[in-house]
Amino acid sequence: MKKIALVVCLFLTGLIHGQDIVPIPPSELKFRPETTFENGIYTVYIYQRPEIENEMVGVMWKLSPQKYAGKMVRISAEMRTEGIASDTKGQHVGAKILISCINPGGGCTWFPSRILTGTHPQWEKVSAVCSVSGNLKSVGVVFGLQQAWGKMEFRNPTIEVLKEKTVVSVPKGFKCEYSERFAKLPPMRGVMSPSTFRITEQDIRDLARWNANLIRYQMTDGLRNRRDLAEYDRWIDSQLAKLESLMPVLKQHGIKVIIDMHRVPGGRYVRGLLLGTAGAAAAAAYGDNGRFLAMEEPEYREAYLKTWRKIAARFKDNPAVYGYDLMNEPDQVGTARWGWLELQYDAAKEIRKIDPETPIIVECNRFANPNAFFSMVPLPLKNIVYSIHMYEPGDYTHQGIGDPKYVADFPKSSWDYRSHGWNREKLKQLLKSVSDFQKKYGARILVGEFSVVIWAPGAADYLNEIIGIFEEYHWDWTYHAFREWSGWSVEHSGTPTQMRPDSNTDRKRILLKYLERNRQP
Repeated sequence: MKKIALVVCLFLTGLIHGQDIVPIPPSELKFRPETTFENGIYTVYIYQRPEIENEMVGVMWKLSPQKYAGKMVRISAEMRTEGIASDTKGQHVGAKILISCINPGGGCTWFPSRILTGTHPQWEKVSAVCSVSGNLKSVGVVFGLQQAWGKMEFRNPTIEVLKEKTVVSVPKGFKCEYSERFAKLPPMRGVMSPSTFRITEQDIRDLARWNANLIRYQMTDGLRNRRDLAEYDRWIDSQLAKLESLMPVLKQHGIKVIIDMHRVPGGRYVRGLLLGTAGAAAAAAYGDNGRFLAMEEPEYREAYLKTWRKIAARFKDNPAVYGYDLMNEPDQVGTARWGWLELQYDAAKEIRKIDPETPIIVECNRFANPNAFFSMVPLPLKNIVYSIHMYEPGDYTHQGIGDPKYVADFPKSSWDYRSHGWNREKLKQLLKSVSDFQKKYGARILVGEFSVVIWAPGAADYLNEIIGIFEEYHWDWTYHAFREWSGWSVEHSGTPTQMRPDSNTDRKRILLKYLERNRQP
């Protein structure tokens, strides 16, 4: 052990039980009218009602962020259910434990347990796991039902601090290291590309006229079976070949490119389609279907690392490459064989054996949500860029997507983010953990995606405010997306059911206003 103090990143392999499992006493729990407690059993009962609202109803507990700062905790209880049902669909619906971490700016990150629906007459242990940061405003725990009716019973609620395997450590006072060439790059501003099979040289020429100097090349369409590794190899080769064909026009117009692994070998676990054993067990235990198979199963992990070795060998020393984006929107709730950061660190080390200079982009947990950035720790490698995707508040930016009731009631159902108390200062508070990380470690930050649907009231003002924040903090950014889906397009206007081309939207004018800064010396 070195004498120097260490700041330690603790992620998620080889987790074992803590020394103490501490009961949560009834005196610390808050009961709603739908809940009762008798003979050691807590009961939550919701009557059936049509169009049940989306809320979490049950027994509540407040966890102290200060007491558990820097620790990973597991909240558990034995649970059984009777007739849990709903008139809506979604992976959130049912009986569970839900941990809610509230940031200073009001943003929230949720860590659910696995979800029970229907009838489970035997007692079953259910757990939710999260890492706790001391700068959180509050941490709440609910044992109950979300957007569902029926009877849920639970008993013996506990909290346990988990001991974790050390994956990464950096010395006290650590600062990120950047090469002179990368450090001298101007601010980078641009867009996310159309799919690789649709992007054209003319798109790049148009982006040059928009003054973009960065494009995030999303390798996404055309892969039928992500679990077929032979098919994946052929697919990734086609994606890289297309990028090679675009290199002359990219270099001609001075546009740098992010190579974005938007599809990880094996893909994600999906409810009802769980392959293998380790991943299936983890998904069942923690209600986490969004993790990549590469986080659990050796053949997919090796394919992931192999793919990045291939990409690094092909694009090493290419000055048009801004960076390698290691995985699009990692997600992990609870334990994993190779955690979301560990897997990216492993890939980064493999890349550095081949390519010592090209920047490497690391995304944070929970789909790169800034609310989850409190769990980010720097990697002790040169030229590492740390990335978020900014779609907060998500119920505003994504309003109406996949929601038939919203569409049927539009425009009455639409709402402006400011009408719910959001403004520039509150958005800055939501991003505070990212800006604090930047200041503490001297880190370069990339906002790899941000957007708002075209029919949301106040969309142009929202874009103006969040891009203004990125500019204030000197973050690089790529708007999502350019000529991909009309619902995100600054070249379209309209409603959820009628989107039409529009070459002069107020959102496009905002984007062009900030891209114009790329022309400034």
